[in-house]
This record gives sequence, structure tokens and C-alpha cells, in this order.
Amino acid sequence: MSVQPGWYVDPADPETRRYWDGEGWLGAPIPVDATPPDGPP
Repeated sequence: MSVQPGWYVDPADPETRRYWDGEGWLGAPIPVDATPPDGPP
């Protein structure tokens, strides 16, 4: 089972979210309480 692309809490820093593209993290992290964009960074 693979994880679907989307914004997730960064396992390396639970205070931030990052975009997972299905294979790896993309872009810069955003604060965990910020509303993420609809798509990738």
C-alpha cells in the first residue's frame, strides 16, 4: 500500500507539514496549523 499524494505532518518535524508526491517530499515545509494549498507546492 502506498500513501496518496497530499499534505502531511512532516515525520522529521511534527510542527510542520510537507507535500508527499507518492514517492518523496516536495517543497518547503509549512506550519502544521496553516491551511495547505489545494495542490503541490
